[in-house]
Amino acid sequence: MEPAGSTTPIARLAFAVALLALAAAGHAGEKDPFEDLERPKRAGERDPFEDIEAPKPPPEKPAAPKPKSWTDDLFGQNFTFKREIMLQTSYSDGELYNRHSVGFEILKKWSTPTATVAAFNAQFRFVRRDNPLEVSNDGEGMEREGWYGEFHNFYLDLYNVFNPLMSDAAKGANLGRYNFRIGRFYLPMGLNLQTDTHGTVLQLSNERNFGFERDWYAGFWGTLNQYLNYDLYYLLGSGYYPKLEGQSGLVGARVSLANSFDTDYGLQGGLALLAGERLSEMAVMRSPSVARRADGDVVDTLRAGLDARWRRTVPTGWLTFTFEGTAGRDERDDVLTQLYEIEYLHRSRKVGVATQFRRFWQDTGRDPTMPGMKRPDDVDSSIALDLTYYLRNDITQSNLHWIKLNVERQLQRQMGSPETLVTLQYYRYW
Repeated sequence: MEPAGSTTPIARLAFAVALLALAAAGHAGEKDPFEDLERPKRAGERDPFEDIEAPKPPPEKPAAPKPKSWTDDLFGQNFTFKREIMLQTSYSDGELYNRHSVGFEILKKWSTPTATVAAFNAQFRFVRRDNPLEVSNDGEGMEREGWYGEFHNFYLDLYNVFNPLMSDAAKGANLGRYNFRIGRFYLPMGLNLQTDTHGTVLQLSNERNFGFERDWYAGFWGTLNQYLNYDLYYLLGSGYYPKLEGQSGLVGARVSLANSFDTDYGLQGGLALLAGERLSEMAVMRSPSVARRADGDVVDTLRAGLDARWRRTVPTGWLTFTFEGTAGRDERDDVLTQLYEIEYLHRSRKVGVATQFRRFWQDTGRDPTMPGMKRPDDVDSSIALDLTYYLRNDITQSNLHWIKLNVERQLQRQMGSPETLVTLQYYRYW
């Protein structure tokens, strides 16, 4: 028989069932919180989750930039390609000279986000000449009858080349002072360095003075201070081709007015010195005394020069006055050159008129070993009138298009008789 305080298993099971029944009865009237998710939504009933946006997928990573090829870098930014056409006919004493050419010019700059570090310039022409005459804008053409491929400018500029050696303060103080140039460009004598003549008939003095207006050289250029610029170069002295045939070359230096004088006052000018040895077949041919002392075509050369250009506004346009003068020696012959030019440009930039007088004097001597030889005259001089109608004449000279008539009267000649040359020229550069 069991004790009174104990329960049987059947009694405990019955008690648990009773508790569960009581709990179920207590919750029989409560709403199922998930019943709305399981049943279909009735018309007009608002979805309690409609204001909640579904999560967006993470954004795709941008594609890596495509690496630039060397052609993109070379021909893309800061690359300019210019074209040129020149058709020229000259007449003198029954002779007709035709000179026609097509050409192009390449200009390329390399820059960082804050500065230009280098620039390259190359200019080429393909020229056809028939019956060449000695005209002022084609002195080299006398020996190039027929087809000829020519290069003109071909040089590289490196800017602020000493910056890697300088502090930040020194870089700012010397900005634009130490630039390096190597290649073929205008001689550092006269106004050529500040004048791109673009093949116009009226040229400056250097080609007649030295036998070439461009040479191969290397050296420095830049600003001396806020008032003056400088150019300092070693030149091969060979002219068209880069060659050494016994000449020591030339040292050339020019100090010129800063660009601000041109901007503020229309004034350009400078002083220049060129000394050493150059190759010049023409200098040997025109003077027996030079021929006797020269070593082949190697000529001892000295020139000092002064140049100036002043542009003045007048009521109907602009007047420009130009002067170049040099004095020096070829071997022991004293040499003096002068050039004076006045140019008028109408304010429409459509019509231009210019006149130029040039004179080359050389104290030529007769070779005492050749007593029968006639002594050449001392002077070459001429005066020219130039009339131009511009179809396009951009102030930056980046787009030029003209028709030109030029009449040159030779006043004195070292060799030969004075003649009159009439030239008609069509030119386009764009």
